[in-house]
Amino acid sequence: SGVVSDPATIPGVAGYFAGQAVGANILGRSTGQVINPNLELLFNGPKLRTFSFNFPLTPRTDNEAETIRRMIKDFKQYMAPKQTTGNLFLDPPCLWKLEYSYNGGSAHPWMNKFKPCALTSFGVDYTPDGSYMTYDDGSMTAYRIALAFSEIEPIYSNEYQNNTFQ
Repeated sequence: SGVVSDPATIPGVAGYFAGQAVGANILGRSTGQVINPNLELLFNGPKLRTFSFNFPLTPRTDNEAETIRRMIKDFKQYMAPKQTTGNLFLDPPCLWKLEYSYNGGSAHPWMNKFKPCALTSFGVDYTPDGSYMTYDDGSMTAYRIALAFSEIEPIYSNEYQNNTFQ
């Protein structure tokens, strides 16, 4: 019926909820008992998928070094929120449409597909080979970039069913 009818359990339940209110294990400290953690897994809603990518970048020419420098700046810029006029509000960062390319640019038929994503993390390792080394102009001889994206919409079962996702 959902009502605690055993008088012996009433102090335990009261101790548990008192402990939850103050962030302490009052029940365990007073009686030595703990709440049984073997609860059922409850559905709390869909989860958003996250994806991480790591790319080693090694420029061979001045143009490639400048392209890498621009890529790093662009990723940092486009993942940051935008200030509005008056700085009272912020506009969200750019969204990204990710896709695995195949045969000259079409979507890869055997790889997973993505919904629109936000770039949630971007990191640059300027010494991926374990030592600091530059070319004469100061550009690094190697970089490693790490990107983490999070989809902004969940995927539902029927989207797999109608072949929107795999």
